[in-house]
Formats: sequence, C-alpha cells, structure tokens
Amino acid sequence: MQSPPQAIETLDIVNTAIALVGAVAAFVALAHSRAANKKSDKSSEVSQEANGISRDANRIAEHALKMQEDESRARIVVEPRMMILVGDGEDERPRPVVKVINLSKFPVTITTIFWKTDKPDKTGYYWKNPTIANPYGHLPARLEPRAALTAIGIPDGFKSLDDLLAIRSCAAFTDCGEEAEGMTDQWKEHCAKLAAEAKAKHELNAPIQPKS
Repeated sequence: MQSPPQAIETLDIVNTAIALVGAVAAFVALAHSRAANKKSDKSSEVSQEANGISRDANRIAEHALKMQEDESRARIVVEPRMMILVGDGEDERPRPVVKVINLSKFPVTITTIFWKTDKPDKTGYYWKNPTIANPYGHLPARLEPRAALTAIGIPDGFKSLDDLLAIRSCAAFTDCGEEAEGMTDQWKEHCAKLAAEAKAKHELNAPIQPKS
C-alpha cells in the first residue's frame, strides 16, 4: 500500500497525463475545424464563381437571342416631305414625296402607301396611284436590303388644305403584313407655313366690323 505522498504524486501524474491528452484532443479538434472552414470557404468561392459564370452565360444568350430577333424583324423607314420638282414643263408647286427605305437584313415588298390623320374618326387616305421613281416604276415594289424607293404625288393630291394639315404620318405596308410609319420635320414645317399663310389670308379678307 502506497504512502500518502506517493499517492499524491501518482495522482498528479495521472491528472497531468489527462490534461495533456485533453490538450492534444482540443488541438486536433481545432485543426479539423479550421480545415473544414477552409474547405467551406473554398466551396463558397467556387459556388459564387460558378454563379457568376452562369449569369454571364445567360446575358450572352439573351443578347444573341435579341440579335437574332432583330435580324428577323422588318426594319423600314418612311420619310414624307413636301418638295418642288424642277424640269421642263414641271409644275413647280410643292408636292408630296415619300422615301421608303429597307433597313432589314432581307428583301421586303412594299405594296401600299397610306396617309394617317389625326381626325377624330381616325380616317386616312390611301395613296392610290403615286408615281414610283425608277428602277421600280410601280407598286408593289421589291426592295433589297439597304435599297429605297421614292413615291411622288401631284401638287393637288389632297382635296383641301384641311385634309393636308390633318396628316399625322405616312405609312408603308408590306406583302407580309408589316407596317412602318414616319414623319419628318420638313413636312411639319411646310404645313405650319401653309396654315399661317391661310390664317393671314383669312384675316386680310375678313369684313371690317363697323365701330360702335
């Protein structure tokens, strides 16, 4: 049987051993925890990078789809103007002249030109027989990409000044049902000038009211 001092010494050794084992276990657990955290951080970084790549791929796909849709869409520009034709025997009064430009990636066939108005009943004017400049000569006219046609009217093509001033835009229609419309500042300025001249003429010809 051990004496008390020997028993105390033995107990101290056991406690020290237990403490060392506990410290080693704690160190090992800490090392495993840090390794797991590093793996988790790395996994998170990889996941974020993958998400970024996925978003970029989606944006590229959307852009490519939009470009494809744009290329398949008819793009037509319509530009109406009031112009004076100069030449032998030409009536030099202003007349409607419309340019129709095909900016599509493919040919289009223009079948009709129509004048839209701002009248309350939404009526418009079908341009029945404009002169179509060469090389087309008439409607329908097939326009290749980047090609344009010019339609020319007559000075008295509209029945009245009110009909002319009611024009909101000019529209061109294709054989596949597409429609494009346009207006120009030159047309608006010309019509504003005509309206001002008509108003001044009306005021000039108005009867003078006797003074009371």
